[in-house]
Amino acid sequence: MGDFSRTTFDRMKHYVGVRLQQGVPIVDADWNELEDIRKYELQAFLKWFVGDGVPAGNDGFRIAPLAGGGVGTVRLTSLAAGPVRSSVAVDIAASTAAAALGFFPGNRATSRTGSPAQLTGDAAQPFALTAGMTLAISADGAANETVTFNAASFANINAATAAEVINVINGAVTRVNASAGTGDDFTVMGGDGTPEGAGRCLVDGRDAIAEGRLTYSSQPLFNNNLLATMWGVPVVPPLSAPSSNRDDLVYLDVWEREVTAAEDDTLINPLIGVESCVRTRREWAIRVRPGLDKVPAPGDTDFRAGHAYCALARLNRRAGAAAVSTVTDVRPRSLLVPPSTLIEDVLGTSPDAYRRGENRPTTSLREAINALLRGELPSTADIVLAPAAAQDFMSTAFSVVGNDIVALWHSRRAAGINQVFLSRWPLSSPGAAASNLPVQLTPGPTAHAFPASVTLPTGELVVAYETGSTDIVARRGTPSALAGAAEIPVAAAVTTDRQPYAVLAGNLVVFFWLQLGATRTWMYRRWRHTDNTFVDAGPQQLSATNATVLSGSIGDFSAAVDDTGDIWAAFRADDGGGNASIRMVRLRPSTLQIDEQTMSTGTANEQPFVLADGGEAIWVFWRAGTDTAATVSYQRIRLPAAATWAVTPPPVAVSGSAATGSIVARPSAVRGTDGAVWLFWSQAQTPSNTSAIWLQRYLKASSSWGTARQMTGSTATETQPFPVIGPGGVVLLFWLSSRTGNLAVFTKQFITAI
Repeated sequence: MGDFSRTTFDRMKHYVGVRLQQGVPIVDADWNELEDIRKYELQAFLKWFVGDGVPAGNDGFRIAPLAGGGVGTVRLTSLAAGPVRSSVAVDIAASTAAAALGFFPGNRATSRTGSPAQLTGDAAQPFALTAGMTLAISADGAANETVTFNAASFANINAATAAEVINVINGAVTRVNASAGTGDDFTVMGGDGTPEGAGRCLVDGRDAIAEGRLTYSSQPLFNNNLLATMWGVPVVPPLSAPSSNRDDLVYLDVWEREVTAAEDDTLINPLIGVESCVRTRREWAIRVRPGLDKVPAPGDTDFRAGHAYCALARLNRRAGAAAVSTVTDVRPRSLLVPPSTLIEDVLGTSPDAYRRGENRPTTSLREAINALLRGELPSTADIVLAPAAAQDFMSTAFSVVGNDIVALWHSRRAAGINQVFLSRWPLSSPGAAASNLPVQLTPGPTAHAFPASVTLPTGELVVAYETGSTDIVARRGTPSALAGAAEIPVAAAVTTDRQPYAVLAGNLVVFFWLQLGATRTWMYRRWRHTDNTFVDAGPQQLSATNATVLSGSIGDFSAAVDDTGDIWAAFRADDGGGNASIRMVRLRPSTLQIDEQTMSTGTANEQPFVLADGGEAIWVFWRAGTDTAATVSYQRIRLPAAATWAVTPPPVAVSGSAATGSIVARPSAVRGTDGAVWLFWSQAQTPSNTSAIWLQRYLKASSSWGTARQMTGSTATETQPFPVIGPGGVVLLFWLSSRTGNLAVFTKQFITAI
């Protein structure tokens, strides 16, 4: 400890400065009181006029699940012995396998005193390695040791297991020990590894700084009794799976301590050989309060005087599950200085809720007003989903899970072979769609494609997809655990099964797919998610009507569930002679009653889309006709509907135009929280061969369509729109675009209410 004569600062005296007088000695107490006054003034301003939280544009101290929920990740632990300072680092520039194993500039290095440093990768098995990839690791200041991954060390190097990777690493290095993550861990987001790009969080007027990201288990105080004793604070204990479902609070603990020359020898002045002054250092730790939702307060056993606390996240822990998969961000965000009443007057929410990111519009009020003045809907920018130098393909597997958007699609970004990928980002941070790293859900070398998903009441997803262009399989799990979930065979007949679709009807997930054999027929199979069992022993025929030849992209089939649990499915039927009609089937999943009718006939009818309009009606939209004569037509079936429902000459919602060279296609729709129907479609222009996404709204009061509006614009192809309704009536739109040079999935959000 520092040697001080006395401490004289007293907040109750309201001193704001210290004035040095001539002819008197300079003493340490006056100097230190001046520093205490200055520090108190700054912290008081930050505390009372700015508040706790993370500044705008900063992602500091966001708690995020590790890939796989922390199970099957790669951990590198220093082998340094004794109470010394140890370190582990991955040389990103010299490691071609770094990204595949989850090591990036933000989590490339770590160090600590008292117990061995530990570095955890943010990727989980299976790892998409290729032969000859390398990982350069250094520990405790020593030179790099390079690991080379060869195909002979793996059963399938494109889908390497954690055990295989760890075995190779431990056989090649001498200064670290590799092990597999076993869960009970999560990521603490920081900055980009530089002081300028550090993650920051104000807590009670104190600026906590995290230059890089780390995991809960790699922070200095984790299971480190020696360091905790040295600092005079509690140790950060390991987490464990709860015996029953539970929500835990993750919070930031900030305090300050003295640092002397015994810890930092640069404090010794080399000219006089003594330590002239000590330093005060701000420290922080990430802690967890199991089963609680508030930070420590005076009177609590874990409250410590001189410490400041800020809630960061809630962990939704499942009984007996080590994987930490579901995290809710509760950090105060986007700190502000304007009068607090301004937020309530303009946005209708409290300043505290606004700082936590609750009830905040995803675009600025100014941008929203300007969009309305231009006759447009307010929206966020067009964001490319997890960009890569490879072809991506559109799907219908987009959903909102908790406070996150979850997207699944297939891509050739893994060794040029179609595989299913998953990306997840906060609903309140649209730009994270481009920066958050996707997880490869399916391993190679077999191709997997066309994912379809449903969200269960538990927050888990059930995802169905093609495997090898012949069979249909599914997985169940939280978004962060899906990559490690076991596959569930859905359709593995001798026939070829393609293009899965899935809907949720009560306690049943109903899978649909096209069976290609002597005929082309749509099949289904019911699976009960409450006990993970199939109700049907094998595939069931949905319709005996011969379907059209597979188009090779989404749009041959669509289904939705009405408020009574009936499933309405539409598909493109082969009428012979090159003609196609739209067939509608109602399936009652509890009784297996099937009603079927033709919605439209003619030379060309395709790309059906079914929308359940609550308990009022079922809509089916499709493209009728070809080229500039094509239209988006529809039928609206009022509910409740008899076994044979009325079919009228189909009205037209949107028409192409020979005069302007416009061609309409790919209709899709969504029901807003106010009951309005929002219809999207792709509209191409000839001869430029460009296309854009358009929108118009059905006005129920007048039973008519509103004005068509162009929603995207570029010199590229924009097609296959798919909308999803988010909290507060936000419309989340996904579509396929060629504007990056490759086919890529784009997304944006439309604000329909503030």
